[in-house]
Amino acid sequence: MAAAPAPHAAPARAPLRVAAPADLEPIGEALAALGIGLTLVDREMRVQLANALVREQASELSCGADHCFSALWRKAQRCSDCLPLLVFRTGEPQEGLRERGRPGAAPEAWRVRAVPVLDAEGRLAWVAESFIRLASLAPDLAGRAPAAEAGAAALVVIDREERIVSWSPAAAAMFGFPLEEALGRRIDLIVPEDRVDEERARAARVAAEGRAPRLETVRRARDGRRVPVAVSAVALRDEAGALVGRTCVIEDLSALHQLRGQVRAQEQLLAHITREAADAIVAVDLTGSVTSWNRGAEQLLGWSAADITGQPLTRVAPAAPVARLLERAVQRGAQRGVRMEWRDARGAAVPVDVSAAALGGERAPSGVALVARDLSAQVRLDRQLVRSEKLAMVGSLAAGLAHEIGTPLNVISATAEFLLPDAGEEARAQLRGIVAETERISRLVRDLLTFARATSPGKTAVALPGAVARVLSLLRITLERRRVRVETRLPDDLPELHADPDGLHQILLNLVVNASQAVAEGGRVVVAARAVEEDGERSVQLEVHDDGPGVPPALRERVLDPFFTTRAEGTGLGLAVVARIVADHGGDLRVGTGPLGGASFTVQLPAEEVR
Repeated sequence: MAAAPAPHAAPARAPLRVAAPADLEPIGEALAALGIGLTLVDREMRVQLANALVREQASELSCGADHCFSALWRKAQRCSDCLPLLVFRTGEPQEGLRERGRPGAAPEAWRVRAVPVLDAEGRLAWVAESFIRLASLAPDLAGRAPAAEAGAAALVVIDREERIVSWSPAAAAMFGFPLEEALGRRIDLIVPEDRVDEERARAARVAAEGRAPRLETVRRARDGRRVPVAVSAVALRDEAGALVGRTCVIEDLSALHQLRGQVRAQEQLLAHITREAADAIVAVDLTGSVTSWNRGAEQLLGWSAADITGQPLTRVAPAAPVARLLERAVQRGAQRGVRMEWRDARGAAVPVDVSAAALGGERAPSGVALVARDLSAQVRLDRQLVRSEKLAMVGSLAAGLAHEIGTPLNVISATAEFLLPDAGEEARAQLRGIVAETERISRLVRDLLTFARATSPGKTAVALPGAVARVLSLLRITLERRRVRVETRLPDDLPELHADPDGLHQILLNLVVNASQAVAEGGRVVVAARAVEEDGERSVQLEVHDDGPGVPPALRERVLDPFFTTRAEGTGLGLAVVARIVADHGGDLRVGTGPLGGASFTVQLPAEEVR
């Protein structure tokens, strides 16, 4: 027997709204792939849509109305409690159980749900029915009852004294009490102690109103199990209208609860993955405003979800590329591998690889989900690789060039100095110019030799504060002459570096000299350091800031290339040497804007292991 359908007790949800039945075709075919049937009927009970699973199960329509499938439902269960008709009458979703019975085949129990579907103007125009086998929801359910009773609703009749006077086979299968044990017993037989008051209240409501609507609750089985059920009740009256008892229809919701539990678990897992994913996962509505912002986005961009939710995505991403990406995701489907530069909370550029997909289906998308993967490490690695290749090539050329120039240059310089004492005034001035120029070329040659020297660094434990002190002592006179003030901010607990002492000296010397030459007379330079730990590896981050004009963003990578310089007297090798030494140490070198407003050079080098 079919369950007496009634409005679902769950909280109301917004009904489906479509412009035409065809809008549900993608959903219908997706449900068919999951083993769920779907039909859509209009007010004349004509089938407007049937998915592949229903078309496979039934080939003809019958019973005088077009929505019933004779091959799918037993005749006794077709029209007496038609769920779509109830939905059209009440406007509320309806649920029930049905049996599929083909000639010569054992019947199967199906869960059926009918829900209202509104047209574009908000009128109730159709009803969607979904069908799913109970056996597919909970395969072990079939073993609890005979096949003929699987999924059937239990019919229990109770008299005015709360005694059971009718106990259907489905009730015996559902609760484990055979007919002879149930008849004459009080309904408390299957009511848990904590639900006795609930049962009394429902009995009183039946007596007063003639019925009690469907309620999801629990009842007790013979073996003590608490069985999730849906119970509805109708009053029984004699010819004079006096109350003689009530009829209860009880549906076993074990399979439904199992399905709900699985859905909740999947939703929780998905929510956890989305929330905790390292990648930035962001959802926006069709206007481009942020509706979801996970922890990965917070860590990548520095904006909290509370700060960015409701704000336009263009607050962190370039407007035109994002607009194109959202449009393509909605109109063409999922987009992958789109490279952009987003901005973090400090305004710094963050290179990302972005994928996007429409939310809510292709026909009626409600927004777009974006996954942004941080490419900063990859970009730095690519830059280091390109720079290393350049350094290797230039180093090889520099070694040969320095060797070929060095000897004749010494001859020219020595000859000019030899001729100076006997030369006339005009010739003496020219000879002095030759000596000065040869000295300048000699400095370039020495820089080339330093740059080309590709020896493997002998690494040992080096205390950074002592190395900084030695470099500042060496540059003291030069710095004092230009009244450049150098401040050091080096913590006492700074770990030692695992580095080549000479290489570290070169790094510090070149960075401080570069900063002191960039600032105006009386300028300011800061040398700071702090300990860093990433993925269990300790390192030291050295920063050299100045209050000079800074390095424009377009030149921040080029200033590390060999022979690139913005000063007429510079050779363009100092920072290239720093970049090579840092790379030899497996470190990282970045150029940016510092807290003083000028240039900032940040070097990250490995710390000495603690033993």
